[in-house]
Amino acid sequence: MLYTSMTGATEMVHAQTITANNLANTSTNGFKKDLAVMMHRPVRHDQDTRHYAVVTNKVQDFEPGHLIETHRELDIAIHGEGWIAVNGQDGTTGYTRAGALTVGADGLLRNRSGEVVLGNEGAVSIPPDSRVEIASDGTVNVFGTGEFEGDVAQIDRIMLVNPEMSKMEKGVDGLFRMRDGADAEPAAEVRLMSGVLEGSNVSAIEAMTEMIQVSRQYEMQVKMMKTADELASRSSSILRVS
Repeated sequence: MLYTSMTGATEMVHAQTITANNLANTSTNGFKKDLAVMMHRPVRHDQDTRHYAVVTNKVQDFEPGHLIETHRELDIAIHGEGWIAVNGQDGTTGYTRAGALTVGADGLLRNRSGEVVLGNEGAVSIPPDSRVEIASDGTVNVFGTGEFEGDVAQIDRIMLVNPEMSKMEKGVDGLFRMRDGADAEPAAEVRLMSGVLEGSNVSAIEAMTEMIQVSRQYEMQVKMMKTADELASRSSSILRVS
């Protein structure tokens, strides 16, 4: 009884950590809510009369977030399913739905986390003093300014992918990657919306309610541990009397 209650309390702490992280990212563009999935396992050598809690791999809720109109040319959002390919800080290819883009000092197109946006020809590089427009298919067009007013060039096309969600997992950097370590194939059917950002799919009210529920479940497990201790003490007293 003590052991099963202890495992339950431990996993409640783990679930509370996940919920708190979700709550902290309610305003993070493109954030996907993490879910704490638990299963019960029988205690061996006990005729399966008792079970303990165990956490499986953390999974995500892939529901799209709400759309936020910004009217900024470098703000993009995926229309429907799909992902934007970026070069992660560790040098591997990752996928995100956060589309708040900027042009770095090196001329490379980056997201707000600093990851370089990838195109079909590699990193997307923007010429200096250019105005950028991104088409619905991901094509990056640049328009000249000043003495180059009127010049138009097609630089590259942002790499858009649409793998099966069950084959993806989130890394510690917040980017999604393929479980088998391979790169996803470009998907021509994925479409973008310009001047719009996808918000987080976390509801602050739901997250707060979940934190309260998890706290109550934790308190219940702690109470069970205290009860187990009291029962053990009473049993010892009976044995001494006998």
